[in-house]
Amino acid sequence: MLPNECPLELWAFLENSDFQRMKNGELYRQDEVKLIRHDEFLETDYQLLVDLGMVGVRDAARWYVTHPAPHTFDWTWLDRVVAVAEKSHLTLYLDLWHYGYPDWLDLMSPEAPAHFAEFARAIALRYPQLSHWCIANEPSLMVEMAGRLGKWRPFLRRKENATRLRRQICRLIIEASKAVLEVKPDALLIIPEPWHATLKRSEDYQAAVIDTVIGRRDPELGGDPRYVSVIGLNHYRDSTLPPFHQLALNARKRYPEFPIWFTETSGPPRGWQQAEWFWWMLAETRLANAGGANIPVFTWAPTISMYDWVDETKHLANGLWVIGKNGERKPNGHVLDAIKLARKSGYIR
Repeated sequence: MLPNECPLELWAFLENSDFQRMKNGELYRQDEVKLIRHDEFLETDYQLLVDLGMVGVRDAARWYVTHPAPHTFDWTWLDRVVAVAEKSHLTLYLDLWHYGYPDWLDLMSPEAPAHFAEFARAIALRYPQLSHWCIANEPSLMVEMAGRLGKWRPFLRRKENATRLRRQICRLIIEASKAVLEVKPDALLIIPEPWHATLKRSEDYQAAVIDTVIGRRDPELGGDPRYVSVIGLNHYRDSTLPPFHQLALNARKRYPEFPIWFTETSGPPRGWQQAEWFWWMLAETRLANAGGANIPVFTWAPTISMYDWVDETKHLANGLWVIGKNGERKPNGHVLDAIKLARKSGYIR
């Protein structure tokens, strides 16, 4: 190992996006929990994580399922998730909002932040044992896909609408974070965001939501550093100019007062073996840490291979396991062996 370097904690992420898009002229909800059959294989999936030595897992609160009507909650799904995580001795942190939201909610309405805060508060009250929270996953991607490109509900377009959506999303995150902290003042609030090379999107653009939530930008929205405990970096294939370790060091310089976790990565489903990507990104993370990034967590995302966001019939081999015809989980190439070797070598624990 490099001098003074601690092994990285290996965490899992189970793809749970549930955005709405148009399909054949009709509104369609792309629910990855259903597509990967995680709702059927919940116990099996968590046992796989345990057997591989995962420390923790990010899983879905499924806002549209758990909050089916205003002031109404259905705890069937979340009761299962929390119970299985506890039985498995995995640290759970919940995605409260993963792009999609309930059918009944007008996301751009003045009431939307209060509805989201009520959802967050209800979860905090029901599950006081939860310590790790993801109030919203990749909110800047939601801004891009639903606010600038108009591909996801609420189907806004143009730069000015993207700004309007960003501000509204930040209001929701801020109010929900307040609600959780009122119930659980020591909650760990993790905000994962895409963090990629800056040829197409500047660092300021990628950091806009985080900067707003912590109060550096648009202070009239009420942001505060209390609403973010950990900055999460999500990274997938890009131009590698600059490479990930330099991007991580840039994040360290930008947010010196915040812990930084590596909250998502996996290789392209074609043209790469996932074992190759694992070694590459593990090396990049260790190189970043040698430069002072101090990243303790390395997360594979998705753990169970997901389905394509444009063609939901296309299974992507980007997980540690792929899905068989009957839903069975099958090792994806040699990536599981690579993880075991990395642990034996002392790179992860």
